[in-house]
Amino acid sequence: QIEKNLQFNYKLADNPRAAIHVGWLIGMASLSREIMPALDSSFRAGARDVIVTGHSQGGALSYLLTSYLYHLQKKGQIPEDVVIKTYCSAAPKPGNLYYAYDFEKLTEGGWAFNVINSADWVPEMPVSVQTVNDYNVTNPFMVMDDALKLTDFKTRVAVKYVYRRMAKPTFKAQRKFEKYLGRMVSRFIVKELPGYQAPEYVKSTYYVRTGQQMVLLATDEYYSLFPDNRENVFIHHMFEPYLYLAERWTDQ
Repeated sequence: QIEKNLQFNYKLADNPRAAIHVGWLIGMASLSREIMPALDSSFRAGARDVIVTGHSQGGALSYLLTSYLYHLQKKGQIPEDVVIKTYCSAAPKPGNLYYAYDFEKLTEGGWAFNVINSADWVPEMPVSVQTVNDYNVTNPFMVMDDALKLTDFKTRVAVKYVYRRMAKPTFKAQRKFEKYLGRMVSRFIVKELPGYQAPEYVKSTYYVRTGQQMVLLATDEYYSLFPDNRENVFIHHMFEPYLYLAERWTDQ
């Protein structure tokens, strides 16, 4: 429920464990009110090629819009001969590993790219915390207790102690992120979007890079022109440094 008069129905992945950044979902849902009518009229006019593109947060929105369009197409709501290609640049991590798997399967074969300046911090966001619950169901942690039964008492106690010391901080960090970046931020969103209803949050903040990455390596020559700058943290994020590195793509 985005606003009082806007309920957005969507499917972005087949895997039930797939999860995405709720803030960017709100943005994509809001933009869809203009995007989808424009696409529908274009399809009726005979258009069959769609390019989805965006920079920075626009790149994150492009990920989600691409997934949305592909799943509409799978349901027959977009003509099956429509070709969708996605170009993100400087996009942050849009969701968890299970969303990434779905997106990468939908776009395999070169139908989606994220262009990254290796000096840019934005593609490294959001801050991610991986817990043992973020793994596939079949994993070494699920059989740890059985394996420890084969060891002596002191070894079991020691291993379990170390395991708890390592795992507990990750769960605590995840709960803090959910509290401050989830529930607290949602209270600010309601002020801008009356009628917004926060979803039930996934107990995870494990974000990953998604899709095929086209990396523009920042060289010494690049840093001489665009040095790290405490006064301008976006110096490596803007179009000019991206264009500079892209024009030297063949030299890398």
